[in-house]
Parts: sequence; C-alpha cells; structure tokens
Amino acid sequence: PDDIIERYGADTLRMYEMFLGPLEQSKPWNTNGIEGVFKFLRKFWRLFHNEAWEFSVSNEAPTKAELKSLHKIIRKVEEDVERFSFNTSVSSFMIAVNELTDLKCNKRSILHDLTIVLSSYAPHICEEIWTLLDNAPGTLSYAAYPKFNSSYLIEDDFAYPISINGKTKMNLNMPLTLEPKDVEAFVLANADVQKYLEGKTPKKVIVVKGRIVNMVV
Repeated sequence: PDDIIERYGADTLRMYEMFLGPLEQSKPWNTNGIEGVFKFLRKFWRLFHNEAWEFSVSNEAPTKAELKSLHKIIRKVEEDVERFSFNTSVSSFMIAVNELTDLKCNKRSILHDLTIVLSSYAPHICEEIWTLLDNAPGTLSYAAYPKFNSSYLIEDDFAYPISINGKTKMNLNMPLTLEPKDVEAFVLANADVQKYLEGKTPKKVIVVKGRIVNMVV
C-alpha cells in the first residue's frame, strides 16, 4: 500500500479499507472508490479553513441544524463501533460533513466534537486539526467521546404529504405542534392547495398528525 499512502495519505487508505464493506465479509481489493474518501477528507479539512485556506473557526453558538448533524453522527458511530460496522460509519461521516458544509458551519464547539468522533477513523488529519484547535499535541486519543443528546434530533416541523382523492399532490411544511384542526385550516388556506381543489370544497379532510393529510373532494 505504500504507493497509495504516498499519493493519498494513510488516513485515506485506512478509511477506504473500512468503507469497502462489513468487516466479517471477504472483499475483492480494488481502488476504484478511493478518490471519494480522499475528497471527503479534503472536505472535512475545508470546514476549518476560509476561502484563502487559512485556519478559521468561530466561537459563536451552534445552530439547531448544526447540533442535529453532529449528534446524528455521534450516535451513529457509537452504535456502529459496537457492531464493528465501520463501513456504515464512513458513509455517515460523509453525510455529516456534507450537511455541515451546506450549513457553512465553522463553529468551534461542533468541529471540536466532530474531530474527536472521526479521530479513530482518520487519526492523522484529526491530530493535526486537534492542535490547530489549541489543544496539546498527542492528547486527542485521551479526549472523552462526546455525549449524545437525543433532544437535538427532535423534529419541529414535518412536510405533510397532501393527498386529494387518493393522489399525493404536494408536500406542505408545518409545525408538528399543530393540532389536526389547525393543520386542516393551514392546508385549506394554502394557495397551491386551492389550485388543486379547483374551487371545490372538500367533502372530508382527514389529518393524521405527523403523517399525512387526506382530502376527499
């Protein structure tokens, strides 16, 4: 593997081997997907740097969306390690980094914990990031694993499928706290729903809270 390490780095090789499939199964060796892992690690590194590739993290409080992404990966990796399902962890890391990239997250508290979670999979890049975060070199392996908080995964909104005469016409985002009568009022007041109704008044509106809205015209 020396040529792969020379080109992509030891962390890329390490994560790619985990990514190939379940640990207990034999797998044919090929390097077709190694570029994807390499790009993932570059994207992870990018979270900590600005447009000029200068190290730049913020001490601002994280948003709910950022906390949700972080705690999803904390829980997923914790569960996967117990099952030796390292390949699914790698996939989840990619999803988490994509989400945080889309959120333009550079919050120190989020990235600090993400670095700890990823460190068992990509120790070299994480150790370098760890020191950039003002931690003493060589201490990352002693850092406590972040504690999962399920409250960050609670959904506030839900995209209700709007079904008219048995056919789903659209999705409508509404707070999950709304009671069925309020959901019905919200739906009937929506201009797009009214277009589908073509001026007709529904004979029946059935709201299954947190699931679907059915209308019979």
